[in-house]
Amino acid sequence: GLDLKQHLAHLEYLLIKQAIDDAAGVVAHAAKKLKMQRTTLVEKMKKYGIQRSVEA
Repeated sequence: GLDLKQHLAHLEYLLIKQAIDDAAGVVAHAAKKLKMQRTTLVEKMKKYGIQRSVEA
């Protein structure tokens, strides 16, 4: 069956990962793009195990 909570969590993970990648790992920029507080984004990144990408 469709687990809405699990589906929404996966969607949130994907959106956060994309925003971090688009912002080249700058959390403040990613948070602004997602229209959320930086501290909230940091907590969600910890929740999902998302690391800031380091682009060379």
